[in-house]
Amino acid sequence: MRKANSHITFFCILFCLGYLVVSSCSTTRTVPEGDRLYTGSEVKWIADTVTKKKPRDYSSLVDGMNKRIRPNRNRKFLGMPIKLWLYNLGNEPKGKGLNYILRKKWGEPPVLLSQAKPDYTSKILEEYLVDNGYFQSDVVSAVKNSGKKKASIKYTATPNHRYTIKSVTYITDTSAIGRTVKETKPESSLIVGAPYSLDSIKAERERIHSMLKEQGFYYFTPDYLLIQVDSTNSGQVDLFVKIKDNTPLLALRPYRMHDISLFPDYSLDNDSTSTLGTPVKYKGIYIIDSAKRFKSSAFDRSVFLRPDSLYRLSSHNITLQRLINLGVFKFVKGQFSPVRDTSIHNIIGGNPNLPGGRRDSSARNAGRRDTSGGRLKRDPTYTRDTSLASNYRAMVNNRISLDSGWLDAKFYLTPYKRRSLQAELRGTSKSNGFIGSEIQLTAKNRNWLHSAALLEIGLRGGMEWQTGNKSSGGSNSYGLGAEVAVTFPRFITPFRGLNIRTPYVPKTRISATYELYSRADMYNLNAYTLQLQYLWQRTQFLSHSFSPIAITYVLPTKTTAAYDSILKNDPGQRNAIEKQFILSGNYNITYNNQQPNRVHSFYVNGNVDISGNIAGLLIPKNDTGQRTILGNSFAQYERFTVEGRHYWNIGKGKQWINRLLLGYGLPYGNSATLPFVKQFFTGGSSSIRAFRARTLGPGSYHNKAVDTSALLANEAGDIKLEFNSEVRIHLASVFNVAAFIDAGNIWLQKDVPDKPGSKFEFSSFYKQIAVGGGIGLRIDASIVVVRLDLAMPFRIPYLPENERWVLNKIDFGDPEWRKKNLILNIAIGYPF
Repeated sequence: MRKANSHITFFCILFCLGYLVVSSCSTTRTVPEGDRLYTGSEVKWIADTVTKKKPRDYSSLVDGMNKRIRPNRNRKFLGMPIKLWLYNLGNEPKGKGLNYILRKKWGEPPVLLSQAKPDYTSKILEEYLVDNGYFQSDVVSAVKNSGKKKASIKYTATPNHRYTIKSVTYITDTSAIGRTVKETKPESSLIVGAPYSLDSIKAERERIHSMLKEQGFYYFTPDYLLIQVDSTNSGQVDLFVKIKDNTPLLALRPYRMHDISLFPDYSLDNDSTSTLGTPVKYKGIYIIDSAKRFKSSAFDRSVFLRPDSLYRLSSHNITLQRLINLGVFKFVKGQFSPVRDTSIHNIIGGNPNLPGGRRDSSARNAGRRDTSGGRLKRDPTYTRDTSLASNYRAMVNNRISLDSGWLDAKFYLTPYKRRSLQAELRGTSKSNGFIGSEIQLTAKNRNWLHSAALLEIGLRGGMEWQTGNKSSGGSNSYGLGAEVAVTFPRFITPFRGLNIRTPYVPKTRISATYELYSRADMYNLNAYTLQLQYLWQRTQFLSHSFSPIAITYVLPTKTTAAYDSILKNDPGQRNAIEKQFILSGNYNITYNNQQPNRVHSFYVNGNVDISGNIAGLLIPKNDTGQRTILGNSFAQYERFTVEGRHYWNIGKGKQWINRLLLGYGLPYGNSATLPFVKQFFTGGSSSIRAFRARTLGPGSYHNKAVDTSALLANEAGDIKLEFNSEVRIHLASVFNVAAFIDAGNIWLQKDVPDKPGSKFEFSSFYKQIAVGGGIGLRIDASIVVVRLDLAMPFRIPYLPENERWVLNKIDFGDPEWRKKNLILNIAIGYPF
């Protein structure tokens, strides 16, 4: 222990000396005479003299002010301006040398006080406060000198009284657009009593614009809306929402769809020929495919705009998203143009790179029907003579009624190459001394059978061999695999016409897989899988996967005497390669709203996996009490998993993640335990990192043979509880560091005599929780993340109950302690 303490003391002294040397370097060496190094700014808020309280959104207001202050000071790392220090180490470069590297590559020139404009910035901050309801605000600046050549700026904000919204009035008329705007008032983002905010006014304009686009007003934009403010009401404002007087008639008319055309073979290289061909009319849509790349049915459930229906922005957006999400087009561009004569069909030809003709459509089609099936309603007090009007003001004054306009829609689709071949090479390194590599080849046909279906044929092969830590057991191994999968961009079900209205393409995936896993001198394991999946998304964040059929057949072959000797030490290993027939179905739901600029993000995943229920009801038991299919007994179980994560961005380049996972499995009927491939495992690089993979648990059980060549590490359980907490900090460039704590364990449902302490008991399970922690280095190169985590145990559940916390036994100076307790995990990607 003394030896460890001496190492820690020496490290601390060395760190302090290094810090003093670096911090003693002058940061003002290159600051010109008569100027100062700008060290940052400070915002002081003087509370309202009436309420004498800071507003509820004080933090966001001050944060908004700080974001508007320019310039930014020199960047710092661990409180030191490293880049400025490196810049000052060099001199003005005369060529490509060390000075060039220090000044131009690594360094950062000093930010000078002369670059700051305090008076101008004060005006910017005042405008920001006005935009948030402080109409009588005042911001003054003061320069604070520090030493001989440094200075900062202090901004003092006196916001005074904050104006709130007294009333919101919609100034409209009885025309179609006037009624539509008025009907949106109940959903207004302008709330009486709320503080005045320019952002809320912008949001209201966007909201009304979106609502109008849903009612057919294709050419209307937010700029045609005016929100006037009356601030003469003693600290309150009256807001008046109206359509601008000079809004053109083009934007005041609702539009209906005329012809909808698709050009699925469009390319800039042959734009003239790819838009020519014989149009094929399919369910009201025209398809011009000169190269005959696609069947018309490929677009059956991707186009939500329909002829003779009202134009809706949501249908427009869903159509674009669906066409992109088919996965066969790299570019999709839509073009809309008004139609004067609906008896003419302008289908062939066109160029999406030319501006669409936004002309007024004067077509009069009183006999057309709306989407509800009734005739278009008109105000009898309005005339139909548009020659008296050219804008909104004239339309209202002259009581003019506008007919619906008509739009042609053309979608130009640029396809990917139909076939592709992808190769992936992977490398692995495990804490038990094994390293390995794998190569995978995948051939894809993006337009199989000309139906926009994705055909994937994959082959893979890999090897794993032991290079160190031979005491951990195991042997060299190799694996081979093949998969054939087809993904259809629609639901294939007995029910016709099933098509959920979302921007995301529902998919049906059918796959067949074969895998061979071979351990040298032990056994071969063959696995056959057949699966039918339905994949769909309701929203951007919520996705579903349902597999009504998931059949797996596991067949062991070529077991050896060497493996039989291992079974003598651990009979439970037999479960790892026993013959298994799993006839299951599963449902998976995932909610994930992670976004880069979101402060709080969540990931929630739930999975239900049930096997043998229907077959168990239909198939009787045989003489041995088992239910079989073709002579093979099938597994019967229920398995539930729930995982939740919380991502908290606690500052620039800093993130705190907490994760909780609960797993529960219940075997019944044919099965005394869960199939080995469905059991829970713990430990390893993405679990409890202070324990090697599959060596922890179940419960307080521990077989010391896992540390010798006599046993393979394969401890599994029916119940799992795991918690992880990790703080990630960005260092510089692609380097990140992390500190983490992991806790959890696995348990069995039933008593196993050979594994005392492995059964889950609600009254004592918490005493069997393993705890570990450590630090990590991550190299995040965007396309790949290389992760190194060094962990050690804090609490070991298989030790005597009063000795399980081992913090007092940490001894970095002891080689034997380091060998047993320091676990290095090398992995690709983040653990969660």
